[in-house]
Amino acid sequence: MNELKSSNSAYLKHHAQNPIHWKTWSEKTLDTALSENKLIVLSIGYSACHWCHVMEKETFSNQQIASFMNQNFISIKVDREEHPEVDNAYMDFIMETKGNGGWPLNCILMPDTTPLYAGTYFQTKQWMQLINRFKVLHNDHPETLLDFTQKYSQHLEESSGTNKKAEFNFSNDFSEWSYFLDIKNGGINSNQKFPLPTVLNYSMLAGKSKDWDLFINLTLDKISQRGLFDHLEGGFFRYCVDEYWNIPHFEKMLYDNAQLISVFSIFDFLNKSTKNEFLVQQTIDYWLELSEKNHQLFPASVDADNKDGEGAYYVFKKSEINENLNEQEQNYCKSYFNMTHSMLWENNWHMHRTTYDNSDKAKKIIFKLKNIRKNKSFPAIDNKAICSWNCMMVNGLLDASIAYRKKEYLDKAEMFLKLIFKKFTNKKHQCNRLVYTNNLIKGTLEDYAWLISAAIKMGKIKNSSYWLEKSIGFTQAAISNFWQKEKNLFRLSNEQKLFKDVFELDDQVIPSSNSVMASNLYEIYKVTYDKYFLKICNKMLSAVALNAESSPSNFTNWMLLSMKVNSPKKQYVMVGFSVQELLEFYSEKEFFEDIYLLEKQSDLPIFKEKYNPNKKNIFICNDKFCLPAVLTTKQALNLEI
Repeated sequence: MNELKSSNSAYLKHHAQNPIHWKTWSEKTLDTALSENKLIVLSIGYSACHWCHVMEKETFSNQQIASFMNQNFISIKVDREEHPEVDNAYMDFIMETKGNGGWPLNCILMPDTTPLYAGTYFQTKQWMQLINRFKVLHNDHPETLLDFTQKYSQHLEESSGTNKKAEFNFSNDFSEWSYFLDIKNGGINSNQKFPLPTVLNYSMLAGKSKDWDLFINLTLDKISQRGLFDHLEGGFFRYCVDEYWNIPHFEKMLYDNAQLISVFSIFDFLNKSTKNEFLVQQTIDYWLELSEKNHQLFPASVDADNKDGEGAYYVFKKSEINENLNEQEQNYCKSYFNMTHSMLWENNWHMHRTTYDNSDKAKKIIFKLKNIRKNKSFPAIDNKAICSWNCMMVNGLLDASIAYRKKEYLDKAEMFLKLIFKKFTNKKHQCNRLVYTNNLIKGTLEDYAWLISAAIKMGKIKNSSYWLEKSIGFTQAAISNFWQKEKNLFRLSNEQKLFKDVFELDDQVIPSSNSVMASNLYEIYKVTYDKYFLKICNKMLSAVALNAESSPSNFTNWMLLSMKVNSPKKQYVMVGFSVQELLEFYSEKEFFEDIYLLEKQSDLPIFKEKYNPNKKNIFICNDKFCLPAVLTTKQALNLEI
């Protein structure tokens, strides 16, 4: 029977009516595959995945295919957002064997979960041919499959040895990066355009040169003005299907939006501007509205499709514009949102905008366009609240509060972070990834890393001792749960049934959990002076150094950490100042310098014996000692340490 009917996952529920006897990823299911000696069909996707929906309708609803799979395979459906460790393991395999991957990710596995084959989207006929071929091999030529798995296991063993230690070096020379970068259209060289936040952050902070400045300005203008951004309601789509950033693939993912809030906020902070404040505000407001409908936490994603098809909610037919706007409004609308004939997409207009108009005329047209959308069905929302992704949004809110000196964003961030700790953690420093009414899924390294990151960032603005002490406790728990000293890296999870341990190293759209964790360790070292944390951080940098040298664009978050480690370690401990005064001070200090607001006595080494409830003081410290206190921010900025 199909076991997905009782699932909590929106993605798994999409497949609950399939005639296939889908099972969930569990110890029981995997033991059944072994005991019955059946190959496993593993199909991985997520709720907002357009081609997952297509394959569900075309292929997995087919009775002939279902009968064949039910008779010959153990069929497992996985929501990649529930089990990133499973997704990572088999994504590694498809990248090794085919050079590219995506979702749906469909794999054929041996009964012990060792992969034999992986692909993405299959049409019905293609899928039937594939599973029939492996059924014949398993029944008639099992030695062929065994030979492959033995060779693959040997390959894994040879490649999983202790990482070679090396010094972490990288170049900021733009000419050495130009191979990876699209200097004409912005972003990474590719026929499709994904916003890669760590690459953008690196571009802003690394070069300090005219070429880097031109590249980051070009890229952020394309992202903000063309198809990736929803110019009507706010929020970013996942990627654009063309190299010019014109037409998006229309789903909205929380992790993209959270990180892009940070990117645009940091850009404005560094340039002392408010150029992107409206865009940031629109995006925050969009997700806050979704959170209010989602038991106070942020949902994982909004689908690309509604009942009328992909992108139908977001685009406008000519007739919709002509019937709802008068001639003068039509002309203005088409000019303002670049609705020209050349921009038609499947006979619909998708909006671009190069300027922001706050006039009454513009507001009236936007009101009318929003009303047109209200008459359409809203795309499906995946309401699962993921710990790590919610923490990314906390970081985004904090970056926006710093860039625009808005305490309301800080207050929202603090509210969400308290709720995250309440919903996802316990007093034993255990962190869960998802908490359903009748089920919970244990946290991966990603969840611990981002939880710690958010607590550290909050601790640099408000209630510093409280939030930093929280981060230290969960850092120690992460080390206890996931650290593997033979690799000098953290495992992504402790999943016992996978064919290999998963170590997430490459910074993709989401920075690798290891790079986030290494950065956390460095931050903890700076407030504890405990070289144990610094030692682990340095071991991790050394472990990935050779990988980063050969593929720098996939290790930009690691590079940002290396820049931070090698920058002046000036820290400001503020006592008796308000949060608003601290936010104002942020705009005066250097980017990698830290500020803490001490609001009570604390035994943390950096804070020890500094709190005085009756006196305003600023202490200037580094990772070894602190200078005597001064009274004003001007004095603090002028002191060298």
